[in-house]
Amino acid sequence: MVNLNDPSVLHEDYLALIKLDHAIGGIYIWETVFTAGFELDILRGKQPYRWTIWLYLGTRYTALLTFILTLIGENGGRVSCQPFTIAVTVLMCASWVFASLIIALRVIAIWNRQRIVSFLSVCLWLAGVASTIYTLTTVKALYNPDQDTCTVLGFHKYLSGAVVTLVVEIVLLMSMLIGLLRYAHRSSTGIWYLLYQQCIIWIALAIIAEVPAVVFLILNLNGAWNAV
Repeated sequence: MVNLNDPSVLHEDYLALIKLDHAIGGIYIWETVFTAGFELDILRGKQPYRWTIWLYLGTRYTALLTFILTLIGENGGRVSCQPFTIAVTVLMCASWVFASLIIALRVIAIWNRQRIVSFLSVCLWLAGVASTIYTLTTVKALYNPDQDTCTVLGFHKYLSGAVVTLVVEIVLLMSMLIGLLRYAHRSSTGIWYLLYQQCIIWIALAIIAEVPAVVFLILNLNGAWNAV
């Protein structure tokens, strides 16, 4: 059986992780650049202004900065790993906070601001925020001369925060789905088009994409797999 903590195996896994980060980061940066026209149209007054645009921009650009800093850190060159990793984690958590708040507000709107739904949605969001703050307190990183990059220590400690945020997103998604199904009979276009129109499908895909990360944290195979 392969020892996943063997230095040679760990080195290969980290190289694979770096390639994956570059691929996903490149796609995200490309998508951000080629869809920046939407933000420009808002600044020019060609698109209606809503205050929630700031949540959208917060989600979009904190994620962009997360990818950029991650790629900088992975491309060699010694940096002060602890503050650098904290900065990346802060941006990553901020992106989640903005995105989940958008989902929570969408739930509240779908349920016509019913008090109990609004209260529970806000409580769920705050629970997620608390878990991200806890995650920040567990960040520890050291310079790894073998990979010429920073290595995050104790990635498995992120498990509780990752599970909480995933559960929060799933519950909010189900709340949106149930709320929309109440109006499905009024829609002349069908339930699937309604779900597509309300972006439920895209939100579901984004949440599903987080499942492997939580699974790898549970399995705790090695540092590289935990960082996926």
